[in-house]
Amino acid sequence: MFGSRYIYCDVPQVVSALPRIAELELGVEILFESSEDLWPQVRWENLLDLADAVADAGIEATVHGPFDNLNLGSRDAHIRRYSLEVLSAAVEFARAVRSPRMVFHTGYLPQYPPQGRRRWLDVFSQGLSELVDYAADLEVRLAVENTYEPDPSLFEEIFERFPTPALGMCLDTGHAACFGRVEPVVWSRRFSDRICHVHLSDNDGRDDLHLGLGQGVVDFRAVLAPLLRVESASGITLEVSAEDALTSRDYLTNLLQTMSAQESP
Repeated sequence: MFGSRYIYCDVPQVVSALPRIAELELGVEILFESSEDLWPQVRWENLLDLADAVADAGIEATVHGPFDNLNLGSRDAHIRRYSLEVLSAAVEFARAVRSPRMVFHTGYLPQYPPQGRRRWLDVFSQGLSELVDYAADLEVRLAVENTYEPDPSLFEEIFERFPTPALGMCLDTGHAACFGRVEPVVWSRRFSDRICHVHLSDNDGRDDLHLGLGQGVVDFRAVLAPLLRVESASGITLEVSAEDALTSRDYLTNLLQTMSAQESP
């Protein structure tokens, strides 16, 4: 079944957006689009004030770590180290804001040739191992998100190397629809036991437009159905604009109610 529901918001806008988020009766996914708030000097005073503001508003929070040009599998040791330090700081913030998870991207590019992919995965796994251990010590679950990966094969390899429940998956329906070469439902069927969070947005199947739910080509009923049968609760974030937040929230509520009723004996 599904647990808490959120709407995403970049760090600088969270405080001003809290009244509207509370009005929508949603939680907030705090998004670090830039690593500047996390490294090389973690701005803990600002971040802890933010954590207090979220708590005072009575709003649940989850965290999306920075991702732009970060890559735990980079050939460049400086980039690997920087990526690990930034993502580790994001895990610390997730702990501070009482988030049960921290979403992050692989940094993988599908243009890598087969030999390059194997080398990338070996190096990536070394950094991921450190990050998983650190997050587990802080009781924060990692959720690796599909981005540019064209099919589930890379994630299959990652989860084979990391069978631990400390590493879960964040399924992004928008990415699966426009960057994937398989139907989005393939992802949810294949990884229903590892998916602990879901990013919902719609698009035209070509570009990652972050449209409101029901405005594009994504078959949300098909994608969510395999997860509805899983006992563990997955959080859901609406990755849509503020203008589409209300209609997308209602779309999701109505869809899940209908699906649950049909699943009942």
